[in-house]
Amino acid sequence: MKHRHKLLCRFPRVVIVVLLLFYTTNTVPAQTTLPAEEIAKKALAATVYLEMKDKNGKTLGIGSGFFVKSNLIATNYHVIEGAAKGTAKLVGKNTTYNIEGVTATDKDNDLALLKVTANVIKPLSLGDSDKVRMSEKVYVASNPKGLKGTFSDGIISSRREKLTKERLQMTASISPGSNGGSVLNNKGEVIGVSVSVHRSLDAQNLNYAIPSKYLKKLLAQSKSTKPFSQEKQSISAETYILWGNAKYEIGEYASAISDYYKVLRIQPDDVETYNNMGLAKFNLRKHFDAIADFNIAIELKPDYARAYENRGVVKTELGQYRAAISDFNTAIRLDRELTSAYYNRGLMYALLEQFAPAISDFNTAIRLDPNFASAYLNRGVVKRKLGQNRAAISDYNIAIRLEPDAADAYLNRGAAKEGLRQHLAAISDYDIAIRLKPDYAKAYYNRGVSKVRLGHKLEAKRDFQIVLRLAIKAGDTGLKLSAEKALQRLSE
Repeated sequence: MKHRHKLLCRFPRVVIVVLLLFYTTNTVPAQTTLPAEEIAKKALAATVYLEMKDKNGKTLGIGSGFFVKSNLIATNYHVIEGAAKGTAKLVGKNTTYNIEGVTATDKDNDLALLKVTANVIKPLSLGDSDKVRMSEKVYVASNPKGLKGTFSDGIISSRREKLTKERLQMTASISPGSNGGSVLNNKGEVIGVSVSVHRSLDAQNLNYAIPSKYLKKLLAQSKSTKPFSQEKQSISAETYILWGNAKYEIGEYASAISDYYKVLRIQPDDVETYNNMGLAKFNLRKHFDAIADFNIAIELKPDYARAYENRGVVKTELGQYRAAISDFNTAIRLDRELTSAYYNRGLMYALLEQFAPAISDFNTAIRLDPNFASAYLNRGVVKRKLGQNRAAISDYNIAIRLEPDAADAYLNRGAAKEGLRQHLAAISDYDIAIRLKPDYAKAYYNRGVSKVRLGHKLEAKRDFQIVLRLAIKAGDTGLKLSAEKALQRLSE
């Protein structure tokens, strides 16, 4: 399970080129380094979101792909495995292509080439993956949800052999739904195809690039288009896992669970699948079902730290704080470097108003991950509860530097400034929180309070009226009552 951003302040989360006159490729290398912005624009313009379906129209696999010729899309083989048909949607556009079939596949390297009719797309050039150096800067372009392209950067950290095939390990992040995206060098050339190999959703991501030399070989083998099979095909457990993980990442939890059940029919004792299924059920608010899955994962693997932590998080949502702490204790005993377990235990201590151990756990989480914005934020919340407003502001400043669009951090920094009677500075922070999150009722409420203290009653009244409207819309009776009382006091 990823770090939970839960707040304590709930109200008051080629054919190879040998001078063949009749054949050209798009693998001419670029000669200059390009700005990241230009690489992103170029890569995303050739990136697609793939959705593969069975013969009945049910979604099987999803993932990313990119144009390597004006009518050919490269992607991972596991994305299309078992499909009867599929579509490819361009990043940020309404353009969707029906996939006509497959021109070549390489199961060992998890690669496939798909044919579409599209003549206006500028394909990406393929670079030389054998020339990639350790620590070289790389970029990953993908389209995990078909709505908005993602672009991340990192470095090549190592070359590894997986199933006797070479892989480039990198620090650039890849979500399961982004498998099949392009990995580019600083010249804007594709030096690999992204693939995330982790089976457990909450495991440390292992992000790899399938070297472009394998894609070049596949392009050389590309022949006439072969339609997808309309017959039922055997699909491996590993493919169902990857499909389920990809669907989980875009919030299709019920569909992910369906894939996980198929894994268990093939591999009944697959520990990671029980863990992943528990996470999906948790997100569907099926808390007791989620706990049952984590219990099975723990029974199959008693030293599975993540399963204990995840079970603890579910118990947190059920209000079982002490039982949750017990699970976090076990997770930490099994894995002393499990950052999120310290963080979540810190949240529990804070909710139980055991502030010293809460701060200690947030300190440890920050030591293990100095860029853990939510740990700074919630440590600041605890410090503010202890009346340490200046120290809290220092933590909020770091949280904001790490995550500039975190409305919660501005809200809490504003509250700390209000505690120091810095009303105008507090209002400035509430303004930013509202700009980032226009329906942020708590920010309107706090801003109204600050305006009252400045004597700006008419402006405060408008804020409380907005709070009342938002509270009614949300069905929040406590907030509704607070807004009504504030308005009543202003009318007296």
